[in-house]
Amino acid sequence: MKSKVPLLLLALILVIGLISIAGCDDPEPVEEAEEEPEEAVEEEEEAVPADVKDVSWSITSSASGWYAWKATYASLVNEHSDLINVTAVEAGGAQEAFEMLLEDMILIGNSNSLERDKAAEGEDIYAPGHPDLRALVLGASAPNNLAVRADSGIESFSDLEGMKINPGGMGTATEQITQNVLEVLGIEPDYQFMGMDDAIDALRDGHIDGFFKTAATPDAPDAVIQELQMTADIRTIGLTEEEADMIRDANVAFIYEVPAGTYENQDEDLLAKGTAYVSQTKKDNLTREEAYDFALVGFTMQEKLEDTTPGPIMEDIIDVQLAAAPYYWHAGVIDLLLDLGYELDDLPEEIIPPEF
Repeated sequence: MKSKVPLLLLALILVIGLISIAGCDDPEPVEEAEEEPEEAVEEEEEAVPADVKDVSWSITSSASGWYAWKATYASLVNEHSDLINVTAVEAGGAQEAFEMLLEDMILIGNSNSLERDKAAEGEDIYAPGHPDLRALVLGASAPNNLAVRADSGIESFSDLEGMKINPGGMGTATEQITQNVLEVLGIEPDYQFMGMDDAIDALRDGHIDGFFKTAATPDAPDAVIQELQMTADIRTIGLTEEEADMIRDANVAFIYEVPAGTYENQDEDLLAKGTAYVSQTKKDNLTREEAYDFALVGFTMQEKLEDTTPGPIMEDIIDVQLAAAPYYWHAGVIDLLLDLGYELDDLPEEIIPPEF
């Protein structure tokens, strides 16, 4: 009996050792923990088709009321298109966004329609010209409102002579149009160039006498001017009919009527200079099908943009764009118009591109 005890103890120790070794060497739990994240990553990568084209769209400053609208627009395009994935790229303003397009830094850029005309024809800084520009979708028909301090003594545009005026946020179309308009009118302010946030503070503190600020639509007040009127004595100033005619004749800005009561203490309709903002591309930046998908959101999904639109949605956006962008539209946008029920013979001849 005594001789069997060591043998039994030895056998018991061997069994316990084998069980311990088997437990430590089992690789299955470790392999499963490592493989699960790898499989998840592969599934995410496969969710984006390889043939979807990345499209950069230079929009506007994040301080603009239109920034959220355009970011939402890009998301809607991505949701409904199997061809393109749009990335919204912040810019200082429409002018900067347009220059990014012209320099081939991005595929789509916003611009005011007046600058687009100059660029296409090669006028001024745009020589020798960019005839391959094509319109996509209207962003806004926007007045540039002039807001001044009540204690500045400014009662009309002619009173801007020698006054400290911010022509619009730096890099914006508003800034450029203001200078063009006042040059036509023969008025030379003491321009104060700065970003919009700095201009707001400067006007409130009395360091400048006034500034120009673009509103979303003629009949919707600009939120910045509204806010200023709650904390400072600010009023809006309009053009005379004669000044408006001079601006129209020189083709440096559109003229909009801002209805009475749009702003505090505005008892009469005001005439304001302004522009129309249109997303632009170059004819070879997008295929017809890709341009179709981009324009489809703007022309048929306005109600989905309502929550982020600074002003009332443009239910008649196509008719407004026909008036604001009388130059070549992308062939894919013409395809969309035909699918929406328009007849080719009824469309303005000047919007049909040669490649259509």
